[in-house]
This record gives sequence, structure tokens and C-alpha cells, in this order.
Amino acid sequence: MKQFIFLLFLLTICSCYETKSIKPPENLIEPELMSEIMLDVILMKNIKRNAFAVKEKRVLLVNQYILDKYQIDSLQFIISQEYYSKNPKEYIPIFKVIQTRLGTLKDSLQKIEAEKSVD
Repeated sequence: MKQFIFLLFLLTICSCYETKSIKPPENLIEPELMSEIMLDVILMKNIKRNAFAVKEKRVLLVNQYILDKYQIDSLQFIISQEYYSKNPKEYIPIFKVIQTRLGTLKDSLQKIEAEKSVD
């Protein structure tokens, strides 16, 4: 019985282990550019969600704007996002850059608000 449980345990562990490594696609977006793109996507979605956009400029807040700005196509973006999401060791540094830049933006906005309240 112990051998059966051990064998079952061993099979479970082996079946969960992925042996093949994921190769980067040919047109992979570099991590630096990907962090810039993701930052813009996050900001754009939050602006739309919180209704901070001026009505006349809401038209600019579409995914096509990001694709045009960075001169990438939607397939390249999707493939790159999929690759990075399957490789957390490469995706985590991208989000650390985003988190740092969001913190800097937040500090800048707080400084502007503080200056406005003093005036």
C-alpha cells in the first residue's frame, strides 16, 4: 500500500512538471518597451474606468492608439503578453518598472495638488 501511494505521489509530481521551455517568439516586444506599453494600457483603462477623460478626448483612449504610438500590431502585443505571462521571471521585472513609474506619477500628482492647495 505504501508503494502504491508513493508511486501515485511520484506520478503526480512528474505530471505537474513541465519539461519543455518556452521559446521567445520572433517578434517579441522587448521588456523595456513592454513596460512602457503596459503602463500606458493601465493608465488608459483607469482613466476610462474612473471617467477622468474629457469627453472630446475620450475618442483617443482606444487600444488602437497604443498600437499606433508604439508601432506594433495587435498580434505582436498578444503574443508578447502571452509569452511574458508564461515566464514570470521575465514578467516580474516589467511590473516592477511599472510599479516604480506609477509611484513616481503618483508622487508628482500629489506634489501638484499640494502646490495648488498652498496657492
